[in-house]
Amino acid sequence: MENQPLLKPRGSGTDFAGQDHHDSREGDGARPRGGGGSQAYSSAAVFAVFFFPALGGLLFGYDIGATSSVLTQLESSTYSDVSWYNVVASSTLLQGIITSNAVLGAMIGSIICFRVGDALGRRREILVAAVLFFFGAIIEAVSGSSVWSGDWGLVVLMIGRVSYGVGCGFAMHGAPAYIGEMSPAAVRGVLVSLKEAMIVVGMLFGYSIGWYLEDTVAGWRFTYGAGAFPAVIMFAGMFLMPPSARWLVFSGEMDEARKSLQFVTPGISELAVAEIQVTGQPSVLYYADTIFEDVGLDSSASVLVAAFKLVATLCAVFTVDKHGRVKLLNIGCMLMLLALIALTIAFMFDYVSEEDCNDYTTDSTCSAYSDKCEWDTSCTCDSTSSSSTSSSSGCTCCGVAGLDTQKACILAAMFVYIGGYQVGFGPVVWLIISEIFPLDVRGKAISVAVVVNFGFNLLVTFIFPTMLEDLGSSWTFAIFAVADAYSLYFIKTRVPETKGLSLEQIEALFLRRGQRNTRAALA
Repeated sequence: MENQPLLKPRGSGTDFAGQDHHDSREGDGARPRGGGGSQAYSSAAVFAVFFFPALGGLLFGYDIGATSSVLTQLESSTYSDVSWYNVVASSTLLQGIITSNAVLGAMIGSIICFRVGDALGRRREILVAAVLFFFGAIIEAVSGSSVWSGDWGLVVLMIGRVSYGVGCGFAMHGAPAYIGEMSPAAVRGVLVSLKEAMIVVGMLFGYSIGWYLEDTVAGWRFTYGAGAFPAVIMFAGMFLMPPSARWLVFSGEMDEARKSLQFVTPGISELAVAEIQVTGQPSVLYYADTIFEDVGLDSSASVLVAAFKLVATLCAVFTVDKHGRVKLLNIGCMLMLLALIALTIAFMFDYVSEEDCNDYTTDSTCSAYSDKCEWDTSCTCDSTSSSSTSSSSGCTCCGVAGLDTQKACILAAMFVYIGGYQVGFGPVVWLIISEIFPLDVRGKAISVAVVVNFGFNLLVTFIFPTMLEDLGSSWTFAIFAVADAYSLYFIKTRVPETKGLSLEQIEALFLRRGQRNTRAALA
């Protein structure tokens, strides 16, 4: 078992109730016993059990934001500083592989956690994740070194991407379980949802650093390498944290479980310890810069998107325990559906992308191609698909003209979609995953949920560029709209409300549901 010494936070926070005082009933079942009683929790300890695991979410989000900028630089003969830039620039398939390798690694990590997660414990999973994040970031950074001949640097980059991704898998399995199992019921919804906010903060950092270094030769190496620093903090913090109390109970270590619970709730009673039962959007965001270029917007817009995501996420975080999980999921999915329908319609009409205009940089005038293109002498329209004509003021190229009605509609719909995701699916799904599974199967069940999540993420991330190219934007977003519509149906028929309930009460709720379904089937 994990016998690391516990941190000793000073003082304690305000009183909290183990569950809400209203009578939370589900169907005809009475409210389950247990998990109650007013206890004072340590604010410092609650912050610690959230912050250090949530750094895994930050590093996951950082990779999404960073990769968006890295892909743009790797396609450039000027800024990539590698001999294999043209291989990346000429293949949307390879671009998808570079991006999706991290998701593939996350899926592999989740599968590993299914087999060894319960033996390792949540805390050790997060420690392993920190180590993989660190070495993955370092390997990604050194892949651009001149010591690699030919395309070997690209191979090293792939290894780093997979390693970093495996770290994501371990973190996204261990972190929500650890936070959910160690948090007081009164603030569990806020804390687990805040992990999603940390993902968005990571995206903001990734987009910002990538944007800042976009005109720096080999800047992508520093963008990826910067991920090693939070990984060190994550490892050091988790090394000093106690193992999850509920995992210790599952492992039969009752004395250590009591110590772990007392880390967060110093005055917790022996009875409360005994009451823990003993039965034992991301794909689109990887390509944010590409999409914004396609509608003629600067790559710095992705930084604005990340800031907007953070605001939307915080709105959900601080209302999820008030309005409940199901309501936020419904609101978020409806917003996403409306946005996807709007994007489907907007892309039905012909539009000219930045790349389309850049294909005509050798012409003497842009208007000969389309009135949506204009001549630019600012040297900002570097494109590997065509050559630029030199002039006394620098390079010249054909760029997308200013914002028009179609682009404004696309931009507005994207923000609505992103806002809907961050209000609903973003924070709430990970919260529900951390809550609904019984203790004796929680580790494996979360592994299955994470594998499925990353599996579909891998699929969409990998095929997204190809879908845009072969099906067109309109059909691509239409397919997503159909999937979103099904999500609304699933939420209505299958997702229970869990706000204000302890983990043990949630398990009892599902047990009663199962018993009623069994009786109905036998009737």
